[in-house]
Amino acid sequence: MKSCTISNRPAITADRLCYLFLIFLAGCLVGWIYEEIFYWFTEGMLRNRGVLYGPWLPIYGIGALGIYGLKPLKKHPVLLFLFCVAVAGVVEYILGYVGIRFFGLRLWDYRGLFLNIGGIICFRSVISFGIMGVAFHYLLEPMGEKLYRKIPVSTTCFVCIFLAALFLADCILSFLFRTPITY
Repeated sequence: MKSCTISNRPAITADRLCYLFLIFLAGCLVGWIYEEIFYWFTEGMLRNRGVLYGPWLPIYGIGALGIYGLKPLKKHPVLLFLFCVAVAGVVEYILGYVGIRFFGLRLWDYRGLFLNIGGIICFRSVISFGIMGVAFHYLLEPMGEKLYRKIPVSTTCFVCIFLAALFLADCILSFLFRTPITY
């Protein structure tokens, strides 16, 4: 990855920011798909969950970036799994707490499930995210990076700008007009 320097410190390149943004969006999309499949089996229906109209759940994107930051632990699978569990649990708890406390939105409810904390996180969710985090590091991210490197930088920049505009428009429209599913 190319990098320019300013005053002997590596700068974050547009290419790097684009890659991180795509990880964020991929996490958002995979999270949305995961939720749709999970609730199809548990409730027998498809409903767009979360706060946005589009097929993305930002909490999963934030979690994906946090889990991506654990890449140095990749040589230690057990440690990687445990840190994925911890990062996902912290992200889920903070965002769940903020949603309830400051916006009056309980977007999910784990009350009644094993080892839940305030209905915001539970054993099942953090273990699931730990497993997905390990799959991300050993399967998805290496394949995604290989594919990303094959595409010209100008194309990825254009795609990132387009997706960022689409995501921002969805955020604005959802803020103005969408009432999310709450518990």
